[in-house]
Amino acid sequence: MLVGLYRSNQPAVLLTLLVLVPGLFLGDLAGPVVAPSGSMVLFERLLSALGPKAWVHGLFAMGLMLLMAVQLTGLVNNADLADRRNHLPAFLFPVLLALFVRSALLDPALVGMPLVIWAMRRAWSINNNGPALSPLFDAGFLLGLAALFYLPYAFLVVVLWASISVIRPFQLREYIVPVLGLAVVLYLTWGVLHLNGATPWRPLLTIADQAGSVPLAPRSGLFRGALYVVLVPVLLVALLDFAVSYQRGVMQVKNLRSSFLAWGAALTVIILGVYLLNNAFPPVLLAAPLAVLCVHAFMGGNRKALRGAAAWALLAMALWAQWG
Repeated sequence: MLVGLYRSNQPAVLLTLLVLVPGLFLGDLAGPVVAPSGSMVLFERLLSALGPKAWVHGLFAMGLMLLMAVQLTGLVNNADLADRRNHLPAFLFPVLLALFVRSALLDPALVGMPLVIWAMRRAWSINNNGPALSPLFDAGFLLGLAALFYLPYAFLVVVLWASISVIRPFQLREYIVPVLGLAVVLYLTWGVLHLNGATPWRPLLTIADQAGSVPLAPRSGLFRGALYVVLVPVLLVALLDFAVSYQRGVMQVKNLRSSFLAWGAALTVIILGVYLLNNAFPPVLLAAPLAVLCVHAFMGGNRKALRGAAAWALLAMALWAQWG
């Protein structure tokens, strides 16, 4: 029943997020407000605007989660990342995000991810013979804005390059344009800071200063073992189904799914780099691509009972992580 509900192409299903997201994260509203010792400029301004009250930060974070769940659903359906339209990412994203324990509900990577998803959707809207410069500049510009919340997102410009390489014939200007969009944002930010006497600006230091606020990896012990028992089979089935679906797809579908793989690989690089520096990583970096990939584990028509049991098990694990 749970899988069937989100496998449908009924937009009204998204209203269930108004129950799912608060049900998972409402307990974190009373959590501490953790301000990193060094943050990117837009995240600092956001914390200042939200004030010191923890429940305001929590509500804002849950609003972002609702937005990203809807965005990921649109990304999957509009970029043909699944064989048919569905709303499974709206369920999987908050559930996967809830599997991680965190020191604060609101963190820089979470705030910047909606802009990243928007950038990917803009970049993947290009085709092999239409205009591409405007979408690519927009994608680079959006990544620049996301980097002003969480600097490692600037690295995702390599995903734009990878997407161009598989979708379009080679034209050097199309590789330069997204870099210009990214550079414009960072340069204008530096200029504003300089005019306000806030330079020198050292954004690279913000990556290593997140140790006190970066959410933690899944808790150890019994929970971690149970999580592996549930999540690993889901991932294996998802990878197998994705590979089969990829082989059956036409060239345009293969190009877009290759672009998605590049996005997942780039986020993995960011996770590894951040983990080496801080011994922790923001879970949204993992939850966003997995929410798209795991769609394939629940799309098949056979073994409906097992797929439904896996979905309920993931939901139970998420509730355990947050409320147990």
